[in-house]
Amino acid sequence: MTTALEAIKAAYPDRYYAATDGTTVTGVYDAWSGTTEDPQARINVLDLPAVSSLIVLTADQFSDTVGASNIPVSNGALTYAGRYVACYDHTAAQPTAVLSWFDLWALGSHANLPPLADMHFLSAAEWQALGGDHGYKGNKGLQDGKIVDYTPPPAPIPLTLQAETEQVWIQQQASLAAAMGETFTDAMKAYVKAVAAIASGTDTTSTALPARPDPVLA
Repeated sequence: MTTALEAIKAAYPDRYYAATDGTTVTGVYDAWSGTTEDPQARINVLDLPAVSSLIVLTADQFSDTVGASNIPVSNGALTYAGRYVACYDHTAAQPTAVLSWFDLWALGSHANLPPLADMHFLSAAEWQALGGDHGYKGNKGLQDGKIVDYTPPPAPIPLTLQAETEQVWIQQQASLAAAMGETFTDAMKAYVKAVAAIASGTDTTSTALPARPDPVLA
């Protein structure tokens, strides 16, 4: 004799489902238990939409719908397979910095988000361990599919700024030479001109400052 649960499983072979209006999820169901994401909210399984109109959910997806306010749907499937993401530049060498964090299913709009390729999905447990929706997550990066502590390397100093800074040192050397009654060596004079050309932008081909001459004074 077929039991009621066996009959339900025959009609709904997967346990968890989402109903949609074509653009967003309108309801989720645990068909085998006759509940929604709220286990206290009983439903009549006989009133469920046809299985062909529903989206199958994993147990984790079903659990993550608790408290979700806007779960987008595209082409008959969830637009985002998970709720929580860390966004990064997937083309960058790793480790690379996490650029932004999103609780995707709690956003009012999903416009202007990074592409899926730049999203690393997190479990609910991982998200909460990082502080949840409102906690400060600190400097984090992505390496080999894992979130790691990460301090970005210092930004490179533009060559023109390096040259301007070097001119301060050159002026110090010029003051020292004047105080001692000495002059710059020919190599130092050439160095002064080279640095000045970089600082002014006249030299557009150099990629680094020339080495400081030694000796400086003649």
